[in-house]
Amino acid sequence: MQIGEAVRTSAAEILSHKLRSALTLVGIVLGTTALVVMVSVIGGLAAAVEKGISDLGFDGVVFAVARTPTDRIEHAKQGYSRGMRAADGLVIEAGKQTIEDAAPVVGLGNETVRMNGRTLKAPVEGVTPEWGRIRNRVPEVGRYIISSDLESRATVALIGHKLEKDVFGPEDPLGREILIRGVRFRIVGVLRSFGTRQVNNPETERDNTKIYIPLSTAQKYFVGMDTVHAWAFKADPEKMDDAAKEAEALMRRSHRGISDFKIENIGQEILKARKEIDKLILNWKIVLASIAGISLLVGGIGIFSVMQISISERVFEIGLRKSIGATDPEIFGQFLIESVSLSLVGGAIGAGLGYGITLLAAQAFPDGLTVSPLALVLAAGFAIAIGLTAGVYPALRASRLMPVDAIRA
Repeated sequence: MQIGEAVRTSAAEILSHKLRSALTLVGIVLGTTALVVMVSVIGGLAAAVEKGISDLGFDGVVFAVARTPTDRIEHAKQGYSRGMRAADGLVIEAGKQTIEDAAPVVGLGNETVRMNGRTLKAPVEGVTPEWGRIRNRVPEVGRYIISSDLESRATVALIGHKLEKDVFGPEDPLGREILIRGVRFRIVGVLRSFGTRQVNNPETERDNTKIYIPLSTAQKYFVGMDTVHAWAFKADPEKMDDAAKEAEALMRRSHRGISDFKIENIGQEILKARKEIDKLILNWKIVLASIAGISLLVGGIGIFSVMQISISERVFEIGLRKSIGATDPEIFGQFLIESVSLSLVGGAIGAGLGYGITLLAAQAFPDGLTVSPLALVLAAGFAIAIGLTAGVYPALRASRLMPVDAIRA
């Protein structure tokens, strides 16, 4: 029997027992649906969470922020330290080993600003080019703060993505002016949007509405020539404890042994959060994989049972085919193809359902979701494997029937 004829015969047999075939397919359908959803949705969720965590800008970052000394002796000696200064960078640069990069920042808080004919409140920070690299602050259009801006104390600014949309809408903001405390700044860049629906916090939302100006410009016009409010240090995320200790030692050296600052190891907390999230996603994968596995197993047992029943009902047909020349391999192939066809139909329906569920879930993702090609390949592969496994024994049993005994049965 040709393969095409075997497929046609298999399809006719499936259609002649619609209810039985439909009930048999339930396990395969659920299994392949869970498989497609697991690979596509969980994969998309993991990517969205990864982007959200990365957008926080705290990977491998340690902060040093100002505080009043708690020790009585250090409190009495506080005057020996000149506090947080840009000059701390000289000691940091000379002594850093684990630390890869460092940058100061001046926070002006919520300032009353005027742009595009509107007066509003917006957080303003004075930063350096290194701050953008450490905090993963990348412009979507235009440019970031550059070294020449610091050297010339240029009155240029970047604005957050949400601030740009709220104030300028579809208009191009580049080259437009911002008025801060009477000082005019020219917009040279717009930062990309930070955060996702899955990972968002008040700091990320603030970053989307911030205005960044050169550190030296903020010092000249607003806070004093050497003043900074915090330092950020960048290191390998796997070496956060060493980086925190090094940052503390360097700051104490620069501050003449006075602990008028505190170290915040945010990078270590982010590392712990990543591990917890990875564990949570792994648990979801295990749950969906278990559902898929059990459903496919039940579907395989169903196909096996249906094939056994089908052979019992068609013993006379098998004997007749053999008596007019059908060989054992042809009978074996016919029933094996029927088993695989049944499984593939269930796999196709399951893949379709998984595709639909993925499209529905995509509404929760700003960047959308795509059905993973790997998921579809796995669904087809598992469907074929289940069909082959469940159909081998029944097909073998059918092929070994003796024509005379089969016709008499």
